Amino acid sequence: MGANNSHAKKENFRSLNDDQIMTLQNNLKKHTTSTTFSVTDVSSILPYWGEYAKVAFENLARKEGSIKGQLPFSLLVQQANLLEGIASEQADELINLFGDKWREALVTCSRHLLSLSSEDAAALLSVLGAHEYSNLTNLLTANRLAAELVRLPFKELLEMESTPPIAILNGKTSLLSRAAQVVLRAHIPVEYRQTWDLLFSSDWHGSFSLLTYLVDGEGPCFVVVKTTKNRVFGCYASNGFHVDHTYLEDPLCFLFSLAPEIRVYEPTGLRETYCYINIQPEVQPRGLKVYGSNICWPFFICEEYGKGMTTPHSSSFEKCDLAGEANFKIDTLEIWRVGPPQKRKKERSILDK
Repeated sequence: MGANNSHAKKENFRSLNDDQIMTLQNNLKKHTTSTTFSVTDVSSILPYWGEYAKVAFENLARKEGSIKGQLPFSLLVQQANLLEGIASEQADELINLFGDKWREALVTCSRHLLSLSSEDAAALLSVLGAHEYSNLTNLLTANRLAAELVRLPFKELLEMESTPPIAILNGKTSLLSRAAQVVLRAHIPVEYRQTWDLLFSSDWHGSFSLLTYLVDGEGPCFVVVKTTKNRVFGCYASNGFHVDHTYLEDPLCFLFSLAPEIRVYEPTGLRETYCYINIQPEVQPRGLKVYGSNICWPFFICEEYGKGMTTPHSSSFEKCDLAGEANFKIDTLEIWRVGPPQKRKKERSILDK
C-alpha cells in the first residue's frame, strides 16, 4: 500500500487512532506494495483467520460486486475501523465478513492467537451461544466475552506489540483453563486483566486460618473450587475479603461455573450482595461467603476446612446451581488476586498458626 494513499486518512476512520492507522499501514506494507489484495493476500496477512479468510474475502467481493479477484486495501482498513467502533457497527461488520459463522470465526481467531486447545475453543463457542438476543448488537452489548473477542480479527495489524487477551498467571493452576481465563478476564475491570497472583492453593496450604491470613485485605480476587464430584465454580469479589464483623457490600461481585460448562452469573440487583469472611467465634456461621439474603449463601466455604455449601437459584444472582448439591466437599481450592495488594500484611497471631 503506497505511503501517500489517502484512503487511510484519520477523518475516514474515526474509530482508529493515528497510531493504529500508521501501524496497520506499516503491517500491510510488509506483505505488498499494491493498493489491492486478493484472497491469498488475506490468508497471508491474517493467518489466524484460518478458513474464514476465504469466507470474508468472498463475502466482501460479493458485496462490492468485484469479479476480478482483487479488492482495494482501503476496504480492509474500513473493516478494521468498524470492528473497533460501537456495537451496532461491529454487529454489521461481523455479518459482512463472516455471515452467520461469526461465532466460529471469532473463536478461530482466538484459538490461533491464544494457542487454545480444541476443548477450550468449544467452551468459548458455547459461551457465545449461551443466551438468545433479539439481535447481534444487543448480544455484543450484553455478552462481555463477545465484546472482548470482536476486536481480535484485526488485533495483530493494529498493535505494534500485540498482547493476547489472557492474563499472566503468577502461580500454577489446575482449575483455570485458558478458556476460563479468557471468559473471566472479560468480566472484570481492564486494570485487573493483566496479571493474576495465586494467594492460596489447597495443593500447598491446608487450613482455613491460613486461608484467611493470606486473603485478608489483598484486594479483588477469584475464589475457585473443584468439588469431589468434579464441579468447578467460584466467585469474584471486586473488593476482596476482609476479616471483620461486617458484611462488605459488593455490587460488582459475580458467580461463575467452569465445569461442566463455563458460565458467568451476574448479580440481578434485586438484593444487595456482599462478600464476607468471618472467623469470630461469637458469630455464626464462620467461613468465606458470598451473601444474598437472609440465610441464603449462593457460595460458602466453611471454616471446617474442606467443606462448603451453595444455595441454588438465589434471587441475588442470575439463576444457577453451582455445586449441584447443597453441601459439597472440596477437592481443590485456589484463590487468585487480580489487582495489586491493597494493604500491608499484619503480623499473624500465634492462634492462627
